[in-house]
Amino acid sequence: MVWRTCWRLGGFPEYEHLRLRAWAHTLCYRGHILTKSRAYPATHAALRAERAHHMGHGGGQEDFPTQVTDRHWRFVGSGHTPGAALIAAGIADDLAESRRLGVEAKQEGEWRL
Repeated sequence: MVWRTCWRLGGFPEYEHLRLRAWAHTLCYRGHILTKSRAYPATHAALRAERAHHMGHGGGQEDFPTQVTDRHWRFVGSGHTPGAALIAAGIADDLAESRRLGVEAKQEGEWRL
């Protein structure tokens, strides 16, 4: 696994400055860092305003006249763009060819772990 490699490399003195062991636990995380329950007492907007106020920037919308806020979202499509579709098709072809070659090698007795 990737985190094991990260942990092993983090033990070498030449990689100590990268702090790999400190970050190894985040490699397999698939959650969303901003999820919260309805009962959570503060909104992210309130937290941003408080942070701005603490940093000396006021914190209200009027303090940032150039700030753009998107309040309405609309669906514009799904799937790959034409360029990304070509890349994905190429990757799929490469994977299929690798599988085919692996099966051939295994059948011919050339398969080694």
